Amino acid sequence: MFTDPYSVTYNGNAKSLPRISVSGTSSSYRTADNEFEINISRSRNKRDGRALVQFELVRTLPDPTPGDAFDAFRAIRNSFGVTYGFDPSRAQASVDLPLLRTAVLSVVDTTLMSRLIAGEY
Repeated sequence: MFTDPYSVTYNGNAKSLPRISVSGTSSSYRTADNEFEINISRSRNKRDGRALVQFELVRTLPDPTPGDAFDAFRAIRNSFGVTYGFDPSRAQASVDLPLLRTAVLSVVDTTLMSRLIAGEY
């Protein structure tokens, strides 16, 4: 299990996220002001048996353009995460996953993120 509280740096500022929940397959950490949250979960792909582990950092902020008469303070949630998928035997995972992560992160630049957010696939 990760340390409690978990620490992350966002835009040069350190954030402390105490653990708020833990279950058999997931755990969550959140700042006291609810602005940042980390969710870590694991599951099995039923089709091929691969283990899937997801790590996600979420930032929640109020909607700067309130126009909804029913929810003027609607929260906006932006997130960034990674998903690791590997064979349950973990064969080659310690070698292959770091290489795959490096390859993906070298591709995920500002241009690609903009295109993905705009709806390309």
